[in-house]
Amino acid sequence: MKRRQFIKNTCLACAGGGLAAALLSGCKGTRYVSSALVAGRLTLAKSAFAYLKKEEVRYSSWVVVKAPQVPFPIGVFRAGADQFFASYLECTHQGCEVQPQGDYLQCPCHGSEFNKQGKVQQGPAGADLKTFPVETDTENIYIVLK
Repeated sequence: MKRRQFIKNTCLACAGGGLAAALLSGCKGTRYVSSALVAGRLTLAKSAFAYLKKEEVRYSSWVVVKAPQVPFPIGVFRAGADQFFASYLECTHQGCEVQPQGDYLQCPCHGSEFNKQGKVQQGPAGADLKTFPVETDTENIYIVLK
């Protein structure tokens, strides 16, 4: 295969794969919420994970929290009724914003994958995502950024 044909095929495959991933991830319904940074932590209502489908309450796996004071969003993964993991969505490889994809995170720039706790599963990233301690009460989740 000639270089020009290889590059063309690679670009088409990347574009098609990106489109398919975007369409499939849209089916999962990642929710986006805003939060203000107060006293070194972000507050997220547990109800942000809940949604109705066919008159039944269901729960999203991920909520992506955006705060004006924080350059990248923070992904909060719901592992159970009171178990949550928070990861900074900046890829440790070259600083692209990683995206929730079902039960893992993927970097759209170079394909690095991270599990729900932010640990590298597939490179080229060589380091885990930055994670934050999470505290909860009956109604809220607190992401401690200090």
